[in-house]
Amino acid sequence: VAIVLAHALAVAQAHAHDQLSIERISLSINSALEQHARVIGELKVPSSNSKPLPAVVIVNSSSGFDGRSAFYADALNMAGFATLEIDMFQGKGLPASLRNNLPHVYQTLDYLSHHPRIDANRIGIMGFSWGGNIWVLASSDELARQYSRGEQRFAAHLALYPACSKHYALVADKPGKWNGLNPTVYRKITGRPVRILAAGRNDYDSRDREACAKFIAALPAAVQSYFLLTVYPEATFGWDSRFGSATYEVAANQGKGGIVEVVANAVIATQSQQAAVAYFRQHLQLDRRIDEPRGK
Repeated sequence: VAIVLAHALAVAQAHAHDQLSIERISLSINSALEQHARVIGELKVPSSNSKPLPAVVIVNSSSGFDGRSAFYADALNMAGFATLEIDMFQGKGLPASLRNNLPHVYQTLDYLSHHPRIDANRIGIMGFSWGGNIWVLASSDELARQYSRGEQRFAAHLALYPACSKHYALVADKPGKWNGLNPTVYRKITGRPVRILAAGRNDYDSRDREACAKFIAALPAAVQSYFLLTVYPEATFGWDSRFGSATYEVAANQGKGGIVEVVANAVIATQSQQAAVAYFRQHLQLDRRIDEPRGK
């Protein structure tokens, strides 16, 4: 039975892939923080619908394209979303600060908002680990005004296992916060929904596994209402990875370092995949008529 189901799923995914318009992109990024900055990626647009579609930008983790983004892109494409999987590093490694990658995501948003197949008002963003941290920061009104082009904003944000201890340190103005970022960045956000999917056994924050809840609780009351936290108690960091691992990470535990265990869990991965589709279906209004005013 499992073999039959796996075959059926593979056939369905292959059929869905045949129904996609695929565009490989390479964007020059105008940034005072990085010379010759670029974003490369793959834009997939379901070709069965000729109307402008909602889209989701999927931001890479520190390892770049490793299969995780495709896992979510496939499900989103099958549901009717366009997706743009991006790589901000191209093998160069992590920048000095998360702030360095904010021009990448906002200028990618600008590119998508002018694409004829994309509805500029219905573009969401999601990411993993480093990409998840970028996603959370992209909700900041202060940073959006600093790094975006004009008034364009992401319509919904979804982060998977970000380093919540760092975000908490930033809000609470405690040691361990990211260089180059001010505690003021979360005093006001863009007003779009923000959801975090967190791991109960996340070794990156093993010194404080309640860090995501503490981060949200430390936010101003007016900002908290836009945040939603889901914790998978048995999940480890990278639960949706293809393979398990256990490696020493210098950035773990608020920069003190430590072993980070990854247990690939297909059941939890399917849950988070379905959660991502449901979240963007709700907040990007996938099923609304194109001539229907937003908010109805």
